[in-house]
Amino acid sequence: RTQFCSVDVQKAGFLAQLRVAEVTKLPLFLHNRDTGTDLLDLLEKNRHRFTKGVVHSFDDTAELARAFLDLDLYIGVNGCSLKTDDNLEVVKGLPLDRLLLETDCPWCDIRASHAGFEYVKTKYPTKQEKKYEKGCCVKGRNEPCHIIQVAEVVAGVKGLSVEEVAAACYRNSMDFFGFE
Repeated sequence: RTQFCSVDVQKAGFLAQLRVAEVTKLPLFLHNRDTGTDLLDLLEKNRHRFTKGVVHSFDDTAELARAFLDLDLYIGVNGCSLKTDDNLEVVKGLPLDRLLLETDCPWCDIRASHAGFEYVKTKYPTKQEKKYEKGCCVKGRNEPCHIIQVAEVVAGVKGLSVEEVAAACYRNSMDFFGFE
């Protein structure tokens, strides 16, 4: 979003965040959207500064995913990662032991127009109004309960059970956050 902040300022800010990660030893939560290889280049040059990281909401190429995986990063997927047939091919090739499931609430839901929608089995009642009603989700708003839909799509494209995907991603999240 260079209309709000120049690329040079964003890079300087990111380098400052990497210095914080180096001191705190906390994992990085990274968003790569329309950066070309800028993010990858900075991470490669600064790999010594961070312990772990996830490239969140990944919707790029298999080649870029492989480069991030080569840095020992996790790849996070959500509805925005499952929009096109190309996205599904990338997800299909991701190693299960480096994958994290996300919802990115309230954004990045899996819509009927997304290529991954055919694998969604779990549906929730929705309503138009933006007022809470027990047992209903607001139409067009992603909710934490929708994480199962992401697991269903990943399982479908990988030819695995939802339970297998969920168990692997649970282990990955425990490792990522240092709970194991």
